Amino acid sequence: MSYVESGTDEESNVHFNHINVQVFQLLEDLEAAGQVSTPRGLKTREANLATLEIDPLYPVIDFAPRRFNWKYFAGELAWYLKADTSIDFINNFSTFWKDITPSGHANSNYGSLLFKPHPSSNEAVNQLEWVYNSLVKDPNTRQAVAFFNAPYFQYPGNKDFVCTMYINFWIRKGYLDMKVQMRSNDIFFGLTYDAPWFSSIMQSMYLNLREVYPDLKLGMYYHCADNIHYYERHFDLANDILSSKVDDSIKLEMIHPLFRFEEWDGYHKLIINEEAISFVKIVDDIVDDGPLPKEKKYWKSTLGYLYEISDDIPVTNNTVENESNNIK
Repeated sequence: MSYVESGTDEESNVHFNHINVQVFQLLEDLEAAGQVSTPRGLKTREANLATLEIDPLYPVIDFAPRRFNWKYFAGELAWYLKADTSIDFINNFSTFWKDITPSGHANSNYGSLLFKPHPSSNEAVNQLEWVYNSLVKDPNTRQAVAFFNAPYFQYPGNKDFVCTMYINFWIRKGYLDMKVQMRSNDIFFGLTYDAPWFSSIMQSMYLNLREVYPDLKLGMYYHCADNIHYYERHFDLANDILSSKVDDSIKLEMIHPLFRFEEWDGYHKLIINEEAISFVKIVDDIVDDGPLPKEKKYWKSTLGYLYEISDDIPVTNNTVENESNNIK
């Protein structure tokens, strides 16, 4: 399915498959019929087996009561591109990781799971290489899957139990589609930054596959969660969002893919692109110079090295881009 087949609000830049609309409808459903549960003694409002159908060019969750935090997204993207499980770098952008990684190393650095061989693999299988090679070998394949969580992460006391199970790519009717399967997903601490990250992976894979299949089109991003929820601390925020209007959507389109593939003896190896490496260096320099700038436009400009980002939503002194240091 392609996002171009769905409906559009003709009076605004709001499309049914833009993530703001999808999340607004999800919050409405949770408010009307969501269950309340208390995992680990923490009150949540939740639903099981949720699917969002997202246009991968519009993955930014941004509402007037809670604006998207571009600073954190830039920091997390650079951290993932480093593929370094140490939390020393990401601690500059949020204290969230300190609370769940007493060892100082994160299981959920998604770059380390995608850009390096998966830690649970004895065969040193790089997950994105598997996806790309599978699709190049057979555009009709059903095996283009990259795994995240694994039995490797099942140990007592693990607070960083990877939320993403796998991502699955397929080509049908000339479109590249992607499904992300989550075991559990917090709307405000997880989905908000997961969606632009996975959209970036999808767009990067698409741009690489276009070199093999020139007529290929970018399809739909299906975000599926066995459990989707938000915590009691966000009950009022959810109500504030439902009392607001859905803003025009923010476009996040990649100028340069994060990675490319080079053929070695009939096998395509993943290489992080020079532009992505330069982006990491820029963010490293910003961190070293400290303190980190707070201005939204500064970080959007920094991200502009990799993306074309629409900039049509005003930020006032009353809008909230984050909540203290606990971004996730």
